[in-house]
Amino acid sequence: MLDLATMFASAERASPAEVERQHEKLAALPYVRTFLDAAPTMSVVLNAHRQIVFANRAFAAFLGRNSVEELLGIGPNTPGSREPGVLGRRPGEAVGCIRAGLTEGGCGTTVFCRNCGAMNAILNSQRTHALDVQECRMITGEEGVNETALDLRIWSHPIDVQGEPYTVFSVVDASNEKRREALERIFFHDVLNTAGVVKGLADLLVQGRIPATGIKEAAEMLAESAGQLVEEISVQRMLSAAETDELSVSAQLEHSRELLTGVLHQFHGNGLARDKALVIDASAQQLEIVTDAVLLRRVLVNLVKNALEAVGAGSTVTLGAHAEGEMVCFTVHNAAVMPQAVQLQVFSRSFSTKGSGRGLGTYSIKLISERYLRGRVSFVSNEQEGTRFTVRYPKAI
Repeated sequence: MLDLATMFASAERASPAEVERQHEKLAALPYVRTFLDAAPTMSVVLNAHRQIVFANRAFAAFLGRNSVEELLGIGPNTPGSREPGVLGRRPGEAVGCIRAGLTEGGCGTTVFCRNCGAMNAILNSQRTHALDVQECRMITGEEGVNETALDLRIWSHPIDVQGEPYTVFSVVDASNEKRREALERIFFHDVLNTAGVVKGLADLLVQGRIPATGIKEAAEMLAESAGQLVEEISVQRMLSAAETDELSVSAQLEHSRELLTGVLHQFHGNGLARDKALVIDASAQQLEIVTDAVLLRRVLVNLVKNALEAVGAGSTVTLGAHAEGEMVCFTVHNAAVMPQAVQLQVFSRSFSTKGSGRGLGTYSIKLISERYLRGRVSFVSNEQEGTRFTVRYPKAI
C-alpha cells in the first residue's frame, strides 16, 4: 500500500500486483465483460481505493482507444500504445482532469476535489452502500493550452464480488446538453429583460404619457436599450462560435486606457452600476496592444459585470492596466471576497452563484482569453485584498 498526504479523500492505493489480481478476478467472471460492453454509458469498475480495475468499450472509445485491452494497458497488442494504460489509475487521472496532478496523491486528494461531483458520488456510495448520482464539472487537458470543459453525469453503485467491495462508476457526457441549456437560458433571460425595457419605453411614447420635455431623454434611453439588445444577441452568437472553434479573430492596434474608457461607457445608465462607483485607477498605464478589441472588450465587460453584481450600494469597482514584461495586464477589483467554494469552481462552465444556467460569464472569460487571445486569467480573493481578476495578454497576438 502507498499512503500519501491528502486534502480530501484517502490517497492510499493498492499495489500494482493487487490491482492486477483484482482485474483478473473480475475478468474471470462469466458475462461481466459482455454486460459492461452492452451498456451505452461509459463504465469502469473501481476497487476500494478508487482505482480502475475494469472498464468497458464505451469508456475506451471516449478516451480514443481502440480496445479495452489498449485502454487498460494489458494484452499482447498494447506495449506499443502511445498512451499508458489506465489500469490502477483513478477516474480523474484516466480522463485527464487538470486538478489530478496537483498533488502527489492524485485524483481525489486536492482541495478542488471537495466540490467534485464524481469524487463525492464515489465516496457517498462507498459510505452508504447505495447508488449515488451526481453532476460533475471537469476541465481536462493541459491548463491554459488545450483545455476541454466537460459536464458529466455520474452514477456510482457499490457491488460485492466474492466478499470484496467494488464500485461500478458510470458516466454520461452531458456537455452539449448543458451548454445548450445554459446558452438558451442566458439568452432568453437577458434578451427578454432588455426587450421588456424597449417595449415599456415604446408604449409610453405611443400612449403620449411622456411630457414633451422628456421625449428626447426617453428616445435616447430607447435607443440605448435597443443597442444593448443587439449587443446581447451578438454576445450569444460569439460565445456559441467560441465553443465550436468557429470564432474568428481580427487584430489591430489598440490602447489600454481607451479600451477601459469604452468599457466604462457601456455601463452608463446600466442598472448594475446604480449607486456604485465604476472608476479607472489613476495609475492605469497607457499601453499599446495588438489584439481583437471586440473580444477583449467582451472579457472586460463580463469581469466588470461580475464585480458589480458582487458588491452593494456605495461600493467601488476599479479598472486598471499595467505592463508585465511583454504582457499587457488588465485588472478589475472590488472589495468583496468570494467564498472558497466559489473560488474553487469559478471558471467551470454552468457553475454560478446566481442560479441554474447562469454560469457562463467567468467561463467565457477564460475561454476567449486563453483559446483566442493567447492570454491567461487569474484572480486573488481574500480579506486583505478583496477580489481582483487579472487578464494577461501578449502585446501582439
